Amino acid sequence: MFISYLAVVKVIKMALQNKNKIRSVVICPDKFKGGLKSAEVASAIKEGLENYILDRKGDESLLSQDICFDIAEMADGGDGSAGLFAKLTGGRMVECEVCGPLGNNVPSCYVLGKDSEGKLAAFVECAKACGLAMVPEEKRNPLYTTTFGVGQLIRDAVENGASTVYVGVGGSSSNDCGIGMLQGMGFSVGLPEGVKGCGGNLCQAGEVREPSDKSFLEKLKATRFIIINDVDNPLCGPRGAAFTYSPQKGADEEMVRHLDHDSFEFLSRCGRTSFSRTDAMEAALLPGAGTAGGMGFALLHFLGAEAISGFGFFGEVLQDLGGKIAEADLVISGEGSLDSQSLYGKVVGGCCSSLRNCRGVKDKRLWLFCGKGTLSPEELASSSGGAAVGIYQLADIEPDIKARMKREYPLLKQLAYCAAMEMDALL
Repeated sequence: MFISYLAVVKVIKMALQNKNKIRSVVICPDKFKGGLKSAEVASAIKEGLENYILDRKGDESLLSQDICFDIAEMADGGDGSAGLFAKLTGGRMVECEVCGPLGNNVPSCYVLGKDSEGKLAAFVECAKACGLAMVPEEKRNPLYTTTFGVGQLIRDAVENGASTVYVGVGGSSSNDCGIGMLQGMGFSVGLPEGVKGCGGNLCQAGEVREPSDKSFLEKLKATRFIIINDVDNPLCGPRGAAFTYSPQKGADEEMVRHLDHDSFEFLSRCGRTSFSRTDAMEAALLPGAGTAGGMGFALLHFLGAEAISGFGFFGEVLQDLGGKIAEADLVISGEGSLDSQSLYGKVVGGCCSSLRNCRGVKDKRLWLFCGKGTLSPEELASSSGGAAVGIYQLADIEPDIKARMKREYPLLKQLAYCAAMEMDALL
């Protein structure tokens, strides 16, 4: 039978389309800082794609009519992390009254749930006890804010039987090297009785000593601590806690230098406890020691904590995201600002790493949605091992950032719709 050239081309084209048909989509964005939460970002993108599929029903499209969406809500250890831990583990909120960042008592909470082995585990979100959002803008000053309340939450969790305590260290208002947190747990840090540790009296702090409550101390020694953290800054220096993060907490240039100097001096005085696995100076250089104004250092050095990224914990450990990405035809992620930091420890970087480890990665697509981005498709393709990358910016349809942030949800729906339309236009 004679078959025309055009018919052959059509058959080949249909075969290629069938091979690349998108039937499985994983949506796992980070939050848009100052705007939508992770789940809201994912929902908007899903709605946009569903609307496009409905409109194209019966027409040729790479998006399958029976497409399957898998949404993985993400967190980075900051605001909202405890709630997500409760949602994913079936945990319960434990309400407490603790010392807030400005020294006054405030309502707070942590989560008690189960780890992968079925043992009792707690999630303490430091933003719920010393969070920047808890301090009015006119009162933000890391010389005065304390992490004492975080220590109280940790102590309560340990007393309630948690064998593992996860500490989300994002969103803090403090820069006290965690001495306030240690006090809240019962450690002595060399300050006068009743004086709570803060950035302003770090220069007076001395040797850190174990809690005098022997019963609690034994429980503490048996507890495993894991930091949930998406940054790798050391404690001191140009990339340290003071220089990198204290300006957004209210510090001026003089305060920044003062806090960095006092943090470095504290290292020579803080001594060793039975929890330490390294010298203080060495611990101060560990990735993440500078997070939460040096709280990361205190957890690493005095409590022997381990560290894991938000993607590693909420994605890999709790939701098997790596396995889901391996099975997906299209992976969708993103965050408010897509820049070089996105590839290091954050959700976008985690997605790229997971894709890089997949078989047949060059047949997969990676779409990234953001407010504005500086990364190129080539950089992201290289980071993901060769996936076909698309970058979609809200700034392209609404350049004004204030107007954009007021309408992020509908704009993301529109952008997702346009992304699908653009893909099909290349058929």
